[in-house]
Amino acid sequence: MSNEYKTLIEKTVWTFIEAFVGAITVAPLVGVDASAVQIAALSGASAALVVVKEFAKKKVAPAAPKISK
Repeated sequence: MSNEYKTLIEKTVWTFIEAFVGAITVAPLVGVDASAVQIAALSGASAALVVVKEFAKKKVAPAAPKISK
């Protein structure tokens, strides 16, 4: 597996974890009555956006040329 895919997977997993922990912590504080499954689905959608963002970033801003010494 290429380093690029490993980085994408790592970003996606961490985004899911961060979104899940944030939502499960804050939801009761703001009065949102959501189950863990609903919060996991929301977190999964957040993680999916990472994949979309990374794809768009590659299409909009091509990689900078490498400068050799």
